[in-house]
Order: sequence, then C-alpha cells, then structure tokens
Amino acid sequence: MPEQEELPPPPKKGILGFGKQEQPQGPDLSNVNNDINALSRRLRLMEEGFTNLRRFLQVTEDNIIARNKHYSAELKTVNSEITEIRKEMQELRDKLSLVIKELQSVARKDEVKVLEKYINLWNPVKFVSQNEIEGIISEVLEKREKERDNKTDNMESFK
Repeated sequence: MPEQEELPPPPKKGILGFGKQEQPQGPDLSNVNNDINALSRRLRLMEEGFTNLRRFLQVTEDNIIARNKHYSAELKTVNSEITEIRKEMQELRDKLSLVIKELQSVARKDEVKVLEKYINLWNPVKFVSQNEIEGIISEVLEKREKERDNKTDNMESFK
C-alpha cells in the first residue's frame, strides 16, 4: 500500500471547543517581498537582455539581407560579363577558323619558289602581246607588198 502523508493534527481548542485558537505562523513577509523585488529585477534584466538580443539579431538579419542583395547583383553582373565573354570567344573562334581556311588555300613558300623559278626561266618580260604580234605581221606584210609593187614597177620599166 502506498504510504499516506501524515496530516498535521487539527488545531487544539479549549476544553469545550471554545477558546483561543492558535494562529498559524506564516512566513516572514519582508523576506518574501525582498525575494519578489529581487526576482522582478532579475526578470527585467533578462527581458532587457532578450530585447538587446532581438535588436542585435534584427540588425544582423538586415545586414545579411543587404549583403545578399548586393552579392546577388554582383553575381548577375559577373554572369552577364561571362556570357558576353563567351560570345566574344565564339566570334573569335569563328574568325580564326575562317582565317585558317583562307590560309589553307594560299600558296606555300616552296610553291611560290617553284613559280619564281619557272617565271625566271621563261622570262615573260620578253613575251609580246597579241596586239603587238598583229602589228608586226601587218608591218611585214605591208613591206612585202611594197617590195612586190616596187619589183613589178621595176620590171615594167625594163620592158
């Protein structure tokens, strides 16, 4: 069986139940009042501490939010710059491949030297144009005609 707490004995009364009753003695109220005041001061100090912590946390959160916005803006700027640089690099690659294709179709140094040897061998400076040849042929034909005419005139004069 569980133990039962013992109850204090009922207050004693006089012989017939009348008489003075003993007044229960309460705790010292001045000590209780001092304890309440001390607890109240401690509670106010703790509330001030929590208020200060809330303010500190609020300022910290505001700073974090401001920095986050700043870093987000910088990140967007950097991303757009990276995109722009990638486009420029692609354009440079395209231009470089075009230059490479053009260089592949250009004659090489050894090919140019071979052509130079042939040109020096043939010496095209001494070549004549078609118009010059036609002019020379015309002159030669005219001279021959004149010579024939002169011969025929001379022969007729001897006759």
